[in-house]
Amino acid sequence: MKNILKDFEPKNLFDAFEQITRIPHPSYNTAALADYILDYAAAHGVDAHQDGAGNVIATLPASKGHEAAKPVILQAHLDMVADKVPDSPHDFTKDPLILIVRDDDLYANGTTLGADDGAGIAMCLAIMAEPGLVHPKLYMIFTVEEEVGMDGAYALNMTPFADAASMINLDSENEGEATVGCAGGAKIQCVFPLRRVKAKGLAATITLSGLAGGHSGDAIDQFSLNANVAMGQILATIGKTIDFSIIDLNGGTKENAIPTACTAKLMIGPYERLELDQYINALQQTLREIAGARDRNLALAVTYGENKQQEAEVLGPDSEALLLYALTTAPNGVQAMGRAVPGAVDTSLNLGIAATEGKRFTMTFSVRSVHNAARDLLCDRLINFADYLGGRSTMTGQYPAWPSRADSPLFNTMNAIWQARTGAPLKRVTIHGGLECSLFADKLPNLDIVSIGPDNMDIHTPNEHMSIPSFKRTYAFLCETISALA
Repeated sequence: MKNILKDFEPKNLFDAFEQITRIPHPSYNTAALADYILDYAAAHGVDAHQDGAGNVIATLPASKGHEAAKPVILQAHLDMVADKVPDSPHDFTKDPLILIVRDDDLYANGTTLGADDGAGIAMCLAIMAEPGLVHPKLYMIFTVEEEVGMDGAYALNMTPFADAASMINLDSENEGEATVGCAGGAKIQCVFPLRRVKAKGLAATITLSGLAGGHSGDAIDQFSLNANVAMGQILATIGKTIDFSIIDLNGGTKENAIPTACTAKLMIGPYERLELDQYINALQQTLREIAGARDRNLALAVTYGENKQQEAEVLGPDSEALLLYALTTAPNGVQAMGRAVPGAVDTSLNLGIAATEGKRFTMTFSVRSVHNAARDLLCDRLINFADYLGGRSTMTGQYPAWPSRADSPLFNTMNAIWQARTGAPLKRVTIHGGLECSLFADKLPNLDIVSIGPDNMDIHTPNEHMSIPSFKRTYAFLCETISALA
């Protein structure tokens, strides 16, 4: 396989990142990447082990003469979001990513890049191999399943790291920003029973695609269309004049990714094809006008099966009404802004997955808030919503908000270094997305935590890309910070 990044410096950094992209590591499939890190650490004389949850922990002794310095934790996560363009044959469980360098940015071919958080892992590995870097004792923690509920961070025993004074999380996406707080969150799954009946008609598939999507914490305030919600509105509108039955509906792949596509398989009358075509063309134009520039690639299309009547199990009228009511009335998007930080999102939720499977309809939400109480109230609202409609709900992956510290010695050190490097202050931010920092701060309340990272755009989408110069600068900034803490 061609080494796309072989000529980039620093070599240790780019070699490590390219090797990471060659090892499949979607959530729940990180064992191979964990083994690679363990082998890499052993090859560089670094003690490393794996805990019972699958987290990898490496310990670098302090540089000679710096043993008295307080230890520092560096932290990244092993798993990546696996998303791809609809026609990509890529198998995230076995295929390496195909890297593309375009101008100063790094992409993967039709898939997520995994710089979230391959960039953080690569920086840690490069530090293991960095000759002459002065540093305090370093704990490097690589957690599993961050993208699907922060399972590794939940399971991690922080007692062995209680002597650390500070932690640098490497899971942020904007160079020049230091994240010092984040929202708490939870995952709510609502499941509704469906009744199916047999029907005959012409099979038609409506596909909504091309939406911008994005991370539900990072991009929720862009107010782009949610494909699942939009499909509910499309079907409800069509249903005013066209008699159809729903066979299946499927949209979204991750609760924390704003869905970019949704498909509805229908059964229509044999003489309603022309009218449906006209509706779809008109609705596509209407949606484009509503959506605006962010969702300018929106596409709405209908295709048909064999041009003859077929028999299929469709949703009964009561189940169809339930599904459409749930899609069009469930809360979604920004719920409150500016109460904690002016201009920032306080509370939101994202209907990331909507899918029928046999006699079940499942809606999966990611709920976020900077206030734990507001998060809990919104979760209760969804649970009550499902109960009222005869469904049931489960809540998993609940994590606390990470409140920012009024005074952070770590931030102050990093800010001084950043100003010396750039002439500008390091921007201090809290984010609406969730970070594992919240769990570490909850377990070790005195731990001073800051999160940084290179410019990484369109994360959790097939257009994810990372700035190569920013990656280099962020690594240099990290190394200088570590040395200053020694």
